[in-house]
Amino acid sequence: MIIRKLELQDAEAFWSLRLKSLKEHPESFGSNYEDASLTGMDEVRRRFPNSADQFLLGAFRENDELMGMIGFRREASRNLAHKGMLWGVYVDRAHQGKGVSTALLRRILEEIRSLDGLEQVYLAVVTVNEPAVRLYRSAGFEIFGTEPNALRVEGKSYDEHWMVYKL
Repeated sequence: MIIRKLELQDAEAFWSLRLKSLKEHPESFGSNYEDASLTGMDEVRRRFPNSADQFLLGAFRENDELMGMIGFRREASRNLAHKGMLWGVYVDRAHQGKGVSTALLRRILEEIRSLDGLEQVYLAVVTVNEPAVRLYRSAGFEIFGTEPNALRVEGKSYDEHWMVYKL
């Protein structure tokens, strides 16, 4: 497995995996497949996160197949710049249970430790995704609140845990 920052030439592989994640697990994301699938590749490339304060990591098989990803975005406001957020965490179903998400999480935490002034990273995870909650806890994230009815998918409500990791 190779883990590296995604670059603009990875945009199509990223978007394909992103759409797959939204379609297979609509309860886990604030975005939805129907709206996202209408986004053209030019727009995906335009919004592609590729800076020190906003980037994606991808886990690749030796054949360059993108099998997992995790995103990071630092808050832009000067008053909030001590915080960042993890988002879009997903591992393709065929590669789940093989340590890919653990490796991605470990690597992104290593990457963001080098950012000046960053003190904490937070994320939101749907409470019914118990494997993800266990993963984040094992890495040192702590739940600091639970938002009831955070997501509503096809008429069903899902709560989200808000978790923080202190650098």
